[in-house]
Amino acid sequence: MPQIVPEEDQIEVFVNKRTMLVEIEATIDGNNTYNILFDEEKSVKAKSSSGNAPSSSITKRIIRPLPPRRTNSFIRVEDLRLSDENMNISRSIGQESLLPLDGSGLGAVMSGLVTIGIQEATDESDRWIAVSNTEKILARRNKIKNNARVKGMGSWKNAASGRDVLVWYSKCTRSGHGSEHPIVRSRGIIPASAAAVVDLLRDSGRVREYNKMSTGREDQHILTQEHNSSVHSTDKCPLLGVSGEAKIISSKSQPPLVRKPLEFKTLFYARRLDSSDDVEFDEVAYVTTGRSVWEGADGTTGEKDTSTTRCEILLSVNLIREVMSESGERWCELTNISHGVSPGLPMFMVRQVGLMAAENFIRDIRAVFE
Repeated sequence: MPQIVPEEDQIEVFVNKRTMLVEIEATIDGNNTYNILFDEEKSVKAKSSSGNAPSSSITKRIIRPLPPRRTNSFIRVEDLRLSDENMNISRSIGQESLLPLDGSGLGAVMSGLVTIGIQEATDESDRWIAVSNTEKILARRNKIKNNARVKGMGSWKNAASGRDVLVWYSKCTRSGHGSEHPIVRSRGIIPASAAAVVDLLRDSGRVREYNKMSTGREDQHILTQEHNSSVHSTDKCPLLGVSGEAKIISSKSQPPLVRKPLEFKTLFYARRLDSSDDVEFDEVAYVTTGRSVWEGADGTTGEKDTSTTRCEILLSVNLIREVMSESGERWCELTNISHGVSPGLPMFMVRQVGLMAAENFIRDIRAVFE
């Protein structure tokens, strides 16, 4: 049975995945914790958690159910191949499909983002074009007799090793909004366990440790908070039907030579991978995904604030696969995918800026643990 701690004259209790508000109709002695029992008339009777009856008869009456929590946010889903049967899709003339985040399909959205994120992070086809330095590293590696595996690197194709940072770019193969913008991928070894790296990435209070341009990141709404879902567990949140941690985050950064701060509002999701995921990894692996959310169903902010420039993350992915270092320590390989839209940045600069940022991201995460 659920337990409550009386507090002033109103209490929140969780029953059948719904939060209900109850009113105390009799004084409860002390700060005891009470078990609550619902009868058919929707009244609540309480008794001490020790099983003894309290000193006074206590009855609580349900005033009203609390309304479901609303995020007032919408997310693009046109490339996730979601079924319309359980999707409350909002469509606007001339706009792609956006899904309200308080709908029943939120778990499917997060699963869809993981699916396409893993596909991008593990696709080693020739659609990915290596930058010159990466091309040289891979060419040297191919000259090694029998392409022998180097200690301290994964068993998968194009695995990172040592202090090398591998960087590629590609055209987006998914149609829809922003598909004309290139996708950038970077990969490198981080001298820390996979669990330590995913904990760093999910902690909004630590962003400035690896992103010096950040002016702050805030967790606006933790979607899995009520069910104590953990990024390190494969247990599923009963409400969303997925494991891991999901939240809406708001962040700002101030790049050099940019007049206005850049603002991002993102659905962030992280979970541990298991054998059912289509990923090659040795023992432990995690994935984080991100995509921008919007205040308006048409993909706009719905605000007149011009003090910042809202940027759009079409897809952000971190695939973290644990490897054994040459000295026998548990390190990990980090693969980052970045696909976004930066208003005001000329298209001929988008790829170059993205490539530079992708390489720096790996080096900055590495520096946190060195």
